[in-house]
Amino acid sequence: MKTLLASKRIMSLGALIALLYIAFCYPTGFYLNGISVQAHTGSSAVVQAQNPALQQLHQLTTEILTISRQLQTASVADRWALMSVLRVKSSARQELLTAMMKDNPAQVAEVALPDQILAILPESVRFYFEQEVSLEGELEVMYQENEVESDLLYFLKIDDKRYELHFGGNVGPNLQSGTRVRVRGLRVGDAIAINGNSYGDSTNLQAMQSATAVVPNTFGEQKVLVLLVNFQDKQTQPWTTTQARDVMFTSVNDFYQESSYQQTWLTGDVFGWYTLPISSTTCDQNAIATYAKQAAIAAGVNLSAYNRYVYAYPSLSCGWIGWGTYGGNPSEAWINGVFTLKNVGHELGHNFGIYHARALDCGADVVGSNCSYIEYGDTLDIMGSTSVTAHSHAAQKERLGWLNYGVSPAITTVQTNDTYWIDPYETMGSNPKALKILKSTDPTTGKKTWYYVELRRPIGFDSFISGNSSVLNGVIIHTGTEAYSFDEYLLDMTPATSSFTDSALDVGRSYNDPSTNVTITPISVSDSGANVAVSFGPQPCIAANPSLILSPSVTQWVAAGSKVSYQVSVTNNDSGCSSANFYLQASLPAGWSATFDNPTLILLPGASGSVNMTITSPATAADGFYNIGVTAWNSAATGYSASCSVMWSITSGLDVSVDSDRESYARNQIATVTAVVSGGGSPASGANVSFTMTKPNGTKVIGSATTGTNGSAVFKYRFNKQKDPVGIYQVAASANMNGVIGTGVTSFNVQ
Repeated sequence: MKTLLASKRIMSLGALIALLYIAFCYPTGFYLNGISVQAHTGSSAVVQAQNPALQQLHQLTTEILTISRQLQTASVADRWALMSVLRVKSSARQELLTAMMKDNPAQVAEVALPDQILAILPESVRFYFEQEVSLEGELEVMYQENEVESDLLYFLKIDDKRYELHFGGNVGPNLQSGTRVRVRGLRVGDAIAINGNSYGDSTNLQAMQSATAVVPNTFGEQKVLVLLVNFQDKQTQPWTTTQARDVMFTSVNDFYQESSYQQTWLTGDVFGWYTLPISSTTCDQNAIATYAKQAAIAAGVNLSAYNRYVYAYPSLSCGWIGWGTYGGNPSEAWINGVFTLKNVGHELGHNFGIYHARALDCGADVVGSNCSYIEYGDTLDIMGSTSVTAHSHAAQKERLGWLNYGVSPAITTVQTNDTYWIDPYETMGSNPKALKILKSTDPTTGKKTWYYVELRRPIGFDSFISGNSSVLNGVIIHTGTEAYSFDEYLLDMTPATSSFTDSALDVGRSYNDPSTNVTITPISVSDSGANVAVSFGPQPCIAANPSLILSPSVTQWVAAGSKVSYQVSVTNNDSGCSSANFYLQASLPAGWSATFDNPTLILLPGASGSVNMTITSPATAADGFYNIGVTAWNSAATGYSASCSVMWSITSGLDVSVDSDRESYARNQIATVTAVVSGGGSPASGANVSFTMTKPNGTKVIGSATTGTNGSAVFKYRFNKQKDPVGIYQVAASANMNGVIGTGVTSFNVQ
């Protein structure tokens, strides 16, 4: 069979890797639950150059693609050696990508190989590479923690298979263990990277179960099974069953009865000690749970009689002292060597469905534009400070239903200027336990963030505050959000000091939120309650960075001198302001030009608008990849802007190889002719291909097709004994993609 390449263009494999980068849009800052947080901006190329792991990944990818192409023409003797090297490099690349998935899941999507590139790789090594998946299973969420740090881990369970999930954004609206979900992302080995998912807005993680008003399984009797276990090489028993029973069903039970206003209590049993058939060095919580349950069943324990499992064992050198599932039925907790009210009660808090109690540190400000959070920073919450067993804050209790739900004590939602009463937080009674004041509303999702105001007294498990004059003379203020209760914080009303133990807003002082002009002032506090004045001033204008989307976002393959049109969409994220003018400007290589049908958009807060932009490349542009950028900024507040960029590939021609499935046909057969279109060694998807078959007598047959993801287009012809002569047939294929063309021919014999 004969093939002819009418045009041939050589592109470096390094340039080919540039195809892996798609549109990158970035604002110069953003608002997180009404709190201004600065975001990094800049050239992605610069970021990549400063990232050795990313450079190594690109180098390995280049080498892998080079070897894959060498295999296509290698001798049998050479193929074995090449495949051996290919497996080593593919495995090394997988390890780098897995590490990247943990540190920066969003970047995995940016560097992932597209299907047309993966198609080049031999089948025997493709399991090393990323794969787009859409899977449905059961979500498992759990904390792994010690006294100073923690990890919140997510897994997807499908039968006996378990995938760790890594998110490019926040996971969503408080999804708990046991939730049925559908996941879409990039799988690498036993891990899946999921991009987007900011507060559950992405379709890449969908809950298959409807959300409830409050976290389920938080009321009434909680049947707890405590299993005391040790290991083949560590059979110590640091507590007796009586001691463990006293901690769980006296201390921890008393705490949760008081914290829930007598709505939740613990009953159950303690069994063990069971020696598990594993080493103490395993540090595998799944193995511990599996073998512990097997031992309990063998001893006659009915696991189905309990809805909360707790596994406790001698101290292991695993770097953590506790694990706890976030929710779940049954929930599970692992207690590593420290079976105390604080440790057990903390993990059970996760089991009930609450996150850590964080504090917000904004330097000299209560809230502001340069803030960070402290994971265990709330000094008045069992889910925060490692030294206290205090009540969880009001946003958490509302989430559990222990406040503001059914017959639970109330929370007053404040909407007008007035003075409001709240009872001591720890006591029973029908009066409100907290105030709830609107702080902000997310312009995209409509989810609200609130201030929660509480009065803490030295009562019951909060008795430790008896010597804290700041807390005793004021009110405590947290933020809580409807979107994602992971982002809830204790606010420091005395930011001039370095401690959060004096975080109360004391009588005689006021707090004003400059973004909403709401003012909170405690008028009086006593052991019977507090009077708190709340006033709403005129809504201030708060400027924010706009959102910017550039479409199409994929790399454009065009000839020099071509024009490509884009839609530029801008969203005004200001609040409380009048309409704003947003100016648009393109950032182009030298000699390129951009025209807008309107370079200015006038938008009200929350509104979006679009304009068309046409980019023209010079006729002298060399083959290669080019970055096209667009910036939108608020003309009245030029510090607020957003930018996007897309890639262009200038190419002087397409490579077209044409081949038939046989060298010779009989006149009762069907000829299948395949044209493979590529540019720079990469299959060209979406190219239009015209086929012209010329018979020996000069008669022509015309056909057309579009290339798929592998760059292939197919033409078929059924021969006719009466009409089709014998002899040599020629087939020419002409490919066109955005004005870039290439041709190729083949021939075959008809007998």
